[in-house]
Amino acid sequence: MKKQILTIVVSMMFALASSIANAGSFNVGVTGAIADVSASGTETTNAGDSGTANTNSSSVSNDNVPIASIFAEYQSDFYGLTLGLEHIPGAADVSNSVKTRSEVAASDTDDETTNTATRDFKAQAEVENYNLIYVELPIYNQFFIGAGLSEMDVNTTEVASSNGGSYGNTTLDGTMYRLGIKGAIGDNAGYKLFYEVNDFDTLKLTSTGNSVADETNSISADLDVDMLKFALSYNF
Repeated sequence: MKKQILTIVVSMMFALASSIANAGSFNVGVTGAIADVSASGTETTNAGDSGTANTNSSSVSNDNVPIASIFAEYQSDFYGLTLGLEHIPGAADVSNSVKTRSEVAASDTDDETTNTATRDFKAQAEVENYNLIYVELPIYNQFFIGAGLSEMDVNTTEVASSNGGSYGNTTLDGTMYRLGIKGAIGDNAGYKLFYEVNDFDTLKLTSTGNSVADETNSISADLDVDMLKFALSYNF
C-alpha cells in the first residue's frame, strides 16, 4: 500500500512542478548525517511433533553511523511547501557484528535417529535501496517541519549450518518526521540542518529449508533510525 502511495505522490509532485514551474525553484543536493541505529528481533523455532518451542531474542544499537544521501526537491511559493525525493546509495549492515548461536538438531527429515550434533548459526542483515518521498513546510522564520514515506530492501545474510533453515529478503516500509532550519547561501545555493526520526514497519519472515521439512521458524524485528543531518543544495 505504501509503495502505491509513493507512486501517487511522486506523480502529483511532478504534475504540480510542471504546472507552476515559474512559481518556485528546483533544488538538487547532498546530505551528510550521523545516525543512531537501533534494532531488536525475536526468532521462534517450531516445536515440531515432540520438541519444545524455543524463542531467542536479541537487540543491537549502532551509534554515530555516517550516512550520505542525494536528493531532488521542488520548493513552491505556495506557503513555502516543498516536495522532495531522497536516495541513499549503497548498502549497510544493521549491526556492526555478526550474531552467533549454537543449537542441537534433534531430528532431520527422513532420519528416524535422534541427533546430538551441535550446529552454529550466524545471522546478519543489511539494508539497501533506501528511497524517501517527503514534504516540508515552514513554521516560523527559518524553522520547518517535514514528514515522509520511505521504503528499503532488507537482505538477510545469515549462515545456516548443515541443513538448517534460512530466511529470504524483503522490502520494508517506514515513516519519517523531521524538524530543522533552512536558509539561502548566495543566489543559487541553500542549506538545511535538521533532526530526523525514521520508524519502520515490523519485519516478519518465515524460514525455508529447515532440517524437518514441515517445521519452520519465524522472526519478528523492529528497526528505528534517528539522524542529525546537514544538507547543501543548488537551486535553479
